[in-house]
Amino acid sequence: MRVPGIFSSLLILLLASSNLVAQYDSIPRPTSDIGLFPRKEPGGLRQLQISGFYRFFATYQRQYDPYLLNPVIGDTALPRNLFIGDDSQLPNLLINAGGKTSDKTSWGFDLMMFQFLDGMISPAYGGQVADADRPPLDRPLLGARLGGNLGLNLGINLYGNFETSLGQISVRAGGIQWFAMSDLTMAAWKGYNRFILYERNPWDPVGRGLDGRYNEYFEQGSISQDARWGNRAFDGVIIEGKQLPGRLSFAVLGGKTELNGGFSRTPNFSYGAKVKKEFGDHSFISLNTFNGLASADSLSIQSYGFNMVTAEFSFQHDGFRLQGELGAGKYFSPIHHSRWGEAMQFKLATPEMKGKSQIELHYFRISPDVVNNTAVFWNTSTYEFRTNDLPAGSIGSSAVLQPFSSSMVRLGQMTNNRQGLNLNVQAGSRSVRFSGGLGTSSELTPAAPVITYSNPVNQVIRSRFWRWVFPANVGPYQRYSDIYRDIFQTVQLSDDSSGIVIHRKHFNMMEAQVKYHTTVKGKDLYLFTLVQANSSSRDWSPVTIFNEKAYIRQYVIESELYIAITPSILLNAYYGYERTLGNYLTDIDEYTRRPRNQAGEGVGCGADVDLGRNARLYLRHRWYFFRDHSFELDRFRGREISVELKAFF
Repeated sequence: MRVPGIFSSLLILLLASSNLVAQYDSIPRPTSDIGLFPRKEPGGLRQLQISGFYRFFATYQRQYDPYLLNPVIGDTALPRNLFIGDDSQLPNLLINAGGKTSDKTSWGFDLMMFQFLDGMISPAYGGQVADADRPPLDRPLLGARLGGNLGLNLGINLYGNFETSLGQISVRAGGIQWFAMSDLTMAAWKGYNRFILYERNPWDPVGRGLDGRYNEYFEQGSISQDARWGNRAFDGVIIEGKQLPGRLSFAVLGGKTELNGGFSRTPNFSYGAKVKKEFGDHSFISLNTFNGLASADSLSIQSYGFNMVTAEFSFQHDGFRLQGELGAGKYFSPIHHSRWGEAMQFKLATPEMKGKSQIELHYFRISPDVVNNTAVFWNTSTYEFRTNDLPAGSIGSSAVLQPFSSSMVRLGQMTNNRQGLNLNVQAGSRSVRFSGGLGTSSELTPAAPVITYSNPVNQVIRSRFWRWVFPANVGPYQRYSDIYRDIFQTVQLSDDSSGIVIHRKHFNMMEAQVKYHTTVKGKDLYLFTLVQANSSSRDWSPVTIFNEKAYIRQYVIESELYIAITPSILLNAYYGYERTLGNYLTDIDEYTRRPRNQAGEGVGCGADVDLGRNARLYLRHRWYFFRDHSFELDRFRGREISVELKAFF
């Protein structure tokens, strides 16, 4: 009798429950999208991502000899200098926030934070602010602004992607976008990946493994870079269309580059566009233009700027690649007669095959009338118009911060008023990799009797002698100019005729890099050596000139070693030596009656320490030495210790 009783009870309970459910379903209620299982996909924020990095950086310099930084005011390098932070607008803490409201719309912004020092840090970044005038934390817009002249490093970036029936349309606005169109219109020079890794850049990533960066450089011949690599900073609006019918794409942009804005209060902006047609096998043709326009006065009565129009192509067949760019440009200002000049470059490369050598031939020709400081080539022939006479690097200056006149540059680097031919070769085996090349170039017309060149060994340490500003014509003999993370020297020539330059200058470059990888007791060891031999003369030569026929000849060798002794500690070492010699057609010292005879040396050691996921500690200790045996005052020696802590999240 119990079993039928149990079934009867369950039947009664089931009927009662179904009655309650029916009554609940009959009650009217809103169709809410909130809950574990919404009836339809909710709108609003769908995805939120926050990332960024923290970077602590400190340097300690010890100068053993007094070095005259500015003879006009008698300023010398400090015997001891402890500096915490980076003397540029690179943040200590950067936070990137982004989200998506749908598959077709996304947004993002960046927040940056600096380390403000308590001392007087120069008007470039704002003067010292009294504690009583500082803004409160809860109301930062009140009171005196810290670093009143600081501009945004990245700012607030807004972007969106939209899928349409014609293709994908993307819009980027505000902040600073990193963008490139082509070498001759808008791009940054990448070179041939021959450089030294010992001196870290502020933007270098930490990599996945402790030795991953060095292994990648050995295996692939290049290293991972951030969004800035090869691109230009652009603040404005960029509209791109991709995957359009007929395999077309386009880009339109308007706003400001690093050459616009700043401390100038006169209207100035840049604009450009690109249309690209793609074919099979990584081939394409594109039309590009980029232009700059600025007012020469506050009433915009006169203007100055540049125009650049090019056609770019790339074709590939059986592994052989032919690419090039051909166009024209002009520079105009109240003091220049505007006319168009030619600009072109062509590259022919053999197939990339494992175990086989790859060869690339590069030819370029750029007219002296073509000026475009957003392209990969330098201006070395046209004295650019400026709205004031303040020297480059000074507060409020409108001068361009880069070497002017005939510059000795790295292999593959281009300048205007020059044509040249470069040959590059890459080869390697399992444990040894080689990369090298030869280059020769000549001026199209005789330019100013001036040559500029850099000193690769200890170049970053040299640039730290002058903090916060980028002065020109400084040093014991007022022939050094400070640019970001580098210094270049100016050489005056004396082979003109009654003040008229009659000789064209010719340049030769030789580079060779050998990379070696092995294991020592199971530990990976990497040894990289880079050799350079460059010259400038008034006689053409297919290779570097090694005698006094050259105005300037320079020889550089740099070697670096890395070995991982534990999974968390990697030791490194560096050695560099350079010689720079001038002939008697260059500057002569009034006491020794001899031209330049410079020697520089750097010896370093350090360690990379793994602190956990995405966090590294980088220690560097370098001893440095430089002396010009002909110019007695141009010499220094000392040591520098740097500590960098970088963590990504």
